[in-house]
Amino acid sequence: MGGKRFTVRGRSPGWSERPYSKRRAGRPRPPERPRPVLDLVAAGVNLTLAVGGALFIGLRLYSVFRLPLVVGYGATLGLLGAACLVSARPGWPRRLTAAGLAIALAVGAALLWPGGPPWAGR
Repeated sequence: MGGKRFTVRGRSPGWSERPYSKRRAGRPRPPERPRPVLDLVAAGVNLTLAVGGALFIGLRLYSVFRLPLVVGYGATLGLLGAACLVSARPGWPRRLTAAGLAIALAVGAALLWPGGPPWAGR
């Protein structure tokens, strides 16, 4: 590492006559082309995996801690929805996934309510 630094025509190899701010200026990347079908498919797959995972975790919490299924499912899906809003790229796929998670939370909590859905009229 230490040793003599070789120069090219008396200048160090990394030296340039250009100003420092212009040395590493690259071309700006073009914006990504919109892919609405792929984004819609990805949002649907993410929603399906999130609901299935929340149901699985809710069932595990019920079997281990006797926590009501609606509580475990709701808490898990609520945390997943918050993580989706925080970590996903801005745009309509994120809003679509978050809206789907909110709908799945409301419908799932109503269906998993102890004694059946509230509208069943038992």
